[in-house]
Amino acid sequence: MIVNRNTIREQNETIVLTAIINHPNTSRAAISHDSGLNKATVSEIVKKLLKEKLVVELGTGQSSVVGGRKPVLLKVNANGGYAMSLTITQTKISSLVCNLQGRIIAQHDLVRKVEASNIIDSIEEVVLFHRKNLNKTPFRFVGIVVSIDGFVHEDEIVSSTNKMLEHLTAKHLESDAIDCPIFLENQNNLAVIAEAVFAHSPGNIISIDLDDGIGSGILLQNRLFRSKNSLAGNLGHTILYPFGKDCDCGKQGCLNQYCSTAALVAEIRDMKKDPTLQLADLIALYKTGDEEAKNLVEHLVLHMSIAIGNVVSLLDPEKVYLNGKLFRSLPECVTAIQTELNRKSGQNVPVSLSTLGENGALLGGIALALQHFFQVPQLQLHFED
Repeated sequence: MIVNRNTIREQNETIVLTAIINHPNTSRAAISHDSGLNKATVSEIVKKLLKEKLVVELGTGQSSVVGGRKPVLLKVNANGGYAMSLTITQTKISSLVCNLQGRIIAQHDLVRKVEASNIIDSIEEVVLFHRKNLNKTPFRFVGIVVSIDGFVHEDEIVSSTNKMLEHLTAKHLESDAIDCPIFLENQNNLAVIAEAVFAHSPGNIISIDLDDGIGSGILLQNRLFRSKNSLAGNLGHTILYPFGKDCDCGKQGCLNQYCSTAALVAEIRDMKKDPTLQLADLIALYKTGDEEAKNLVEHLVLHMSIAIGNVVSLLDPEKVYLNGKLFRSLPECVTAIQTELNRKSGQNVPVSLSTLGENGALLGGIALALQHFFQVPQLQLHFED
């Protein structure tokens, strides 16, 4: 790569802005010391960022032990604008709005059947709902990330549990009312980004979501892993049992047929001869000591430990995060999976319940929108004070 003065200037601006975003209440002197940039360069860049209203001064901090002038503290202009994240299912659009520092400002659910014919109007309705309730800011909305349960390739929905949205692109979602950049991404990728940005996780992690299907997001060396067609992470369609149960993908023995919440609910309905049972009923039965429910959950632990063991052997992550309603309701399952993984494979990779809960994908969307806006690849944010 040819490096010229403009390239160096942009790299230095990224270094300074990253330091201010990731370390609130820092100073010019601290940035210079930690980055190795000279004080004049840092001061010139900070002057530019202040003029652009990306950064604000907070007042003075404490002098160093050797005395001297008190440093002027800096932080990102948190109230300069907002980022928005949306997750879209067949029946609902969930939205999250954060300021430029990642603090949660507002959440809202729009309940309706979502399809290609009404998705633009629905997103506009959500944007206008938030806009009328938010303070005016210099940057307004800096970006909107829309996520779906499925696969997205180059801002186009390749496949989705909501079939009506397939082949929709980010370009299709642009409108006069949505006057900011808009991006499409899948929920599992956003969940793993959220773990890195908001949970400050190491650079090699996997986030696995247990839902009607089982998907994963993969972060390697602080970069989201994307395969040629963006189909990586489809853990639910890896083979658990050759020649096992038929799967709707055309294969047999897929993990989804044994561990997805859809499969577990189908099993408990069959066992209890009750077609009305839901996941919440399975969880309640397990908690009351029902033997059939306990047996189902024990098999879930066994099967998931095998699947996770295979992934760990292949990718050697530093940590694995589990999410989904069942794991949040029965966190002892996560502990049992860790024990089983250690016992059978000797792989001592930590397996943890995500602390981000239902907001994982939404927070990942916020992180992605802010990464695009600031042009900073590695953020460390806090969604709570």
